[in-house]
Order: sequence, then C-alpha cells, then structure tokens
Amino acid sequence: MRDLVRNLNRRLMQWGLYPRSGLARFTLWLVALYLISEIVSLLSPTGSGFRATLGTWAGIFEFVAVVCAIILLLRWTRQHLLWRLRNRLIVTYVFIGVIPVVLILTMFGLAGYLLANQLTTMIVHRDLNSVVRNLDTLNAAVSEEIAHHLPERGSAPLRIEATSTRGPLAVFPGASAAAWVNGAPVKLADVTAPPAELQDPKRDFSGLVSYEGGFVVRSFLSSKVPAGELDVVLVVPLSRELLSSTIGDLGEVMLFAMQENQAQSGDTNHIQLTFGDKRQQGVIPSPAVTAGEVPEKRYALDPDLSFRSAFPAFYWTANKQFITIVGISTRPSVLFQRLFNDLGDFGSALLIFLAVVAIAFGLIELIALIVGLRLTRTITGSVAQLYRATQYINRGDLHYRIPVRSNDQLASLETSFNSMSESLARLLQEQKEKQRLQNELAIAQEVQAQLFPRDLKTLPSLELHGFCKPARTVSGDYYDFIAFGEERLGIAVGDISGKGISAALLMATIHSAVRVFELGAMEPREEMVAAGAAAIASGSTLRAPLWSNASEQLQSPAEVLMLLNRHLYQSTPAEKYATLFLGIYDSPSRTLTYSNGGHLPPFLIHDSGAVRKLETGGLVIGLFPEITLDEEQVPVVPGDIFVAFSDGVTEPENDFGEFGEDRLLELVRANRHLPLERISETVLAAVQDWIGDNEQPDDITLVLARVR
Repeated sequence: MRDLVRNLNRRLMQWGLYPRSGLARFTLWLVALYLISEIVSLLSPTGSGFRATLGTWAGIFEFVAVVCAIILLLRWTRQHLLWRLRNRLIVTYVFIGVIPVVLILTMFGLAGYLLANQLTTMIVHRDLNSVVRNLDTLNAAVSEEIAHHLPERGSAPLRIEATSTRGPLAVFPGASAAAWVNGAPVKLADVTAPPAELQDPKRDFSGLVSYEGGFVVRSFLSSKVPAGELDVVLVVPLSRELLSSTIGDLGEVMLFAMQENQAQSGDTNHIQLTFGDKRQQGVIPSPAVTAGEVPEKRYALDPDLSFRSAFPAFYWTANKQFITIVGISTRPSVLFQRLFNDLGDFGSALLIFLAVVAIAFGLIELIALIVGLRLTRTITGSVAQLYRATQYINRGDLHYRIPVRSNDQLASLETSFNSMSESLARLLQEQKEKQRLQNELAIAQEVQAQLFPRDLKTLPSLELHGFCKPARTVSGDYYDFIAFGEERLGIAVGDISGKGISAALLMATIHSAVRVFELGAMEPREEMVAAGAAAIASGSTLRAPLWSNASEQLQSPAEVLMLLNRHLYQSTPAEKYATLFLGIYDSPSRTLTYSNGGHLPPFLIHDSGAVRKLETGGLVIGLFPEITLDEEQVPVVPGDIFVAFSDGVTEPENDFGEFGEDRLLELVRANRHLPLERISETVLAAVQDWIGDNEQPDDITLVLARVR
C-alpha cells in the first residue's frame, strides 16, 4: 500500500498535479468533504432535518472549493501558460484588442437588437393604431349617417349605407355596431349587435380591449344631434385575418391576452398583475391572436429574431387599462426592407454605405490583426534569441553572437548583448593575463624577498636591523648588509626611480652590482657578467669564500658608487636612476666610512641625543655618464644609532602635512634605548597612523644600526 501511494505521488509530481501548496491541499480537503456530505445526504432518509443540514454544508463546501479552484487555476495559468512572453503578449492583445472589440460588437449587437425591437414595436403599434383610427373614422361616419336618418325611422330597424353589406363596415370581418339616442337603443339593420358587456355606453373607452381570452377593437363616439345625445359603439374582433392584413409581411405576430387562472396559488405559473392601485390575482397571459409566419432566410446570416413589446389595452373584466404583450418573430432582412423601403432611394444608399463601412472595418481589423501578429513574432523572436544567447553564455561559450536582422530597439538590445559578450570575452582574457602577471609578480616578490638580508651577520660591536614594506607587490627600495670578514661590514640603502616591476629589476641589478664592486675593481666589460653572477649567487655563497681571498681588494664607497653610476648609465634607459647610500663600518677603529649618492642623508644619533647628518657624497647614480663623489670617515662610540630611511617614511601626507624627518628623529631619539626591532615597529606604526585609510604612497624602508 505504501509503495502504491509513493508511485501515485511520483506520477502526480511528473504530471504537475501533486498539491504542493497549502491552498491546493485545502481545496482537496474541501472536495473530499463535499463528496462525503453528498453521499451521506443521499443515504439519509428523505425529508429528515439531518439530510437538509448535510445539503446546506455540502453547498458551502462546494462554493468554497470552487472559489479555491478558480484561484489555483489563475495561479497555474500565470506560472505555466503565461511564462512564455508570446503567451503574455497574446493575452495582452486579447485584453487590449480582442475584448474591447468583442465588447463593442456586443454593444452594437445589443443596440441593434434593441433598435430592431423598437422598430418592430413601432411598426406593430403603428399598424394596430391605424386599425383603431380607421374604426374611429368609420364610427364618425356611422354616427353622422344615423343622425341624418333618425327623423325617418319608424318601428323598423334603421338602414344606413355604412353598415350595409357593401358599406365601409363590411371591410372589418365580424364587425358589430350599436347606437343609443338619449339612452334609448336604436335598431340598426344589416349589422349584428356587439356582446352585451361591450355595449355599455357608460364605458367610453376606444381602443384595443382584452375580452374573453381574445382581443377586440372598440370604438365609442358620443355626439350631440337634434334628437338629443347619440352614442355609437363599433366592435371589431381582432382576428387572424385582420391582424395579418394589418401587420403585413413583418413576420409572425402574437398578442397575449389575460385569462383567469383556476390553478392553485402554489402553482409556478400563477402570476400577479397590478392594475392601478389594486393587485389582481388569478390572471395569466396566454396567446390570443397569431398572424403571419416567420419569413424565409434571404441570406446565410439572417437569423430568426424574437422580440417582445408592450401595447396599451383595456382589460374589460377588471375594468382597468393594462399593458398587453406583443410577441414578434421576424428576420433582419425583413426589418431592413421595411425600414429602407420607407426611406426610398435614400434608404438603399444608406444600406449600401453601411455595408461598405462594415466591410472596411472588417478589413482594417484583419490588417490590424496581421500586423499585431507580425509585431508579436518580432518581439518574441528577439526575446527567444536573447534567452538562447544567455544559455550559451551560461555554458561558457562567449563567442556566440545573436544575428541582428532589424533596426529597432530590440535590435539595439541584441547588438548590446553581442557587445557585452565580446566585452566579457575580452575581460576574461584580460583577467587571465592579469592572473598570469599576478603569478609572475608573486614569483618576483619571492625572488626579491631573497635579495633582502635574512641572516644578519652582525659584528660584536654593531647591532643591525632593517625592513622594507613595498607600496605594491614588489619594491623599488633597496637595503643590504655586506659582511667583510669578522671586523668589517657594509651598509647600503637606496631608492630606485619609479615603482613596480621596472624598479624591482633595477633594484636587483644594483644589489648584485654593489656586491660585485665591493669585492674589488674589474674591467668595465666584465661588470655585467659579474653582476649577473652575483645576482644568482647572492647571499651566503659570496660572503665567506670570497672575503677570505679578496678582503684586501675592497674599494672605497665613493669608488663603488662611481663604478655603479657608469654601469647603470650604460645599461638602463636615460630616465632611470637611483639614489644610494653606501658605508663601511670598521670594528677595530670604530669608524664609518661612507659616501651618499643623492639619497636622503641618514642620521647618526649619539647617546646624548645629539644628531649628525651624513650628507657627504654627490649626485644620484645612473643619470650622468661620469660623476665625482666624496666620502667621509665618521668616528662612532657605543650607544650611537645609525638611522637610514627612504622617502616613503618622511614624505607621506595628510591634512597636517608631511610626516617629516623631525618626527622620525623624535621617535627614534625617544626610543633609542629600546631594541632596534621595537624602534622600527614604533616608526612603522606612526607612519601608518599618519597615512590613515589612504593608500600607501611609496615603499617604506628603514635601516637601523647601533654601536655596542
């Protein structure tokens, strides 16, 4: 059983019929309750109150379930049928174009039906009133003739021309007449008397009368004659023949008369009619007179039209006037013929004009429909192309392009999409290239990190510390500690013009050249080879073995800087140069011999707090072919601190100006008794606070040495 339920649920999910939402499950519960209520109600005894209660609840469940089902149907339509843009546009066009047209056509149809109803009503009223008017005219002629022959009458019935077999009254089949002079009946020859009830001269009604389940036309005329007051009543039954001759070829016409209904008041056919201020019960309308036939079709679209109209009549039994019902069955062709025949040639021209307008409107609607469908296809086609293109892009195919075949906003969107795809492909290529460069920069950073001193070869009388924080991935600043045996040590601090890769490469060249030139003089053509070899074998490979054999070949700092100047000038572009401070500390004599090639002058801070700038030197290196630099030998004592730095330490700015050399001196002087590493951390923290959230403008390099 459980497997069966699971399979059923799986099938319902595949068909999209599984109730996932709470409303769907609630609707199913309502349907189940409705079915249970109906079944129990059918099984309950007839006439019991329990069955009626169940029927009421079943109706409530049914109503709520239908409302919920309509909501679910609207949701399903929106989620499935209206997901595609084409379906949405079709629904939009239906609401914008089709429904208004249908409403307009419905309005015109309803207006046409009402107009046709009024037209037929007008024709029927006109024809029936013409019968009443003709009978009134004939009554006037009869009254005049009776008044003329009254003096001649005796005991015999009075013969008059109007009531003879060839007289005008003979035109009306079944016509009857009666006359009174001063209330005394006047016998008329060649004519029957009306029913006694219709002869009542006290009822001076003229018109259509409902009498004994049928209709008659009654004309009453009272006039003054020499003999006194003459009253004449003419009554003509409204028979099928009279109605046919009156209505003509309009179609089938039926008049409904009021009849007494003997059924019980509980009968569904029992109705009530209101006459004036009294409500008459027990009367129903029933067909009384029928004339004519429904005309034959003249063309395909010539439907049978049925109309109902009201005509004033007199209900003789109730002695009240009421509105009788007239039913007409005809066709539009007959109405058009009656209408336009009455209008003559103008009516025919109007009919032709209306037909032409209808055909023109139909053609315009057809053209509008075709244009709308074509526009819909262009819109949905472009959207489908865009959707297909997004799928290609999502799969990683950035070379897919949408074919543009038009010149509109959608075509512009397609062009923009193609441009976006091209830009994405280009950006991805640039990203790959950038990633490659970043990888190369990471390798360059690792290589450059190997160039900075890692294992400090300190002397017993000298403590060293240095650090460099690049503004970018690689640095253009340079510092190095070069050990020459156990008693001498070289200190180099420099700054390369520019930033980035070019500055880092030049820094590596200077690093290698300084180590080579410090070891002894070489021929100029051998300098580059030696520099390359030194760059590969920098570090411990050069220090100990070469010092033992070449310690006596050391050149002075000024000579090294001049050799380096010549080398850089010959091997680098004209705009490339460097600043470089180079000093050699001699432990036995406690002296520092240095030369400054355009670098920011380092400070020598004595233990007493006095400061000395090391400015002896000359121009920057690499900018001119030949330069002359001076050098100086400075004695040092225990406690003296050597401070060398790059412009990345002193030149950062904020709203208060540059960090400056004075602030650097104050920090080092105030913390000169701390370990060198703590002093460098303090300086770096102060510079970072001075920069704040701004980007680091330049490489920060700081070298400290303290005499012990």
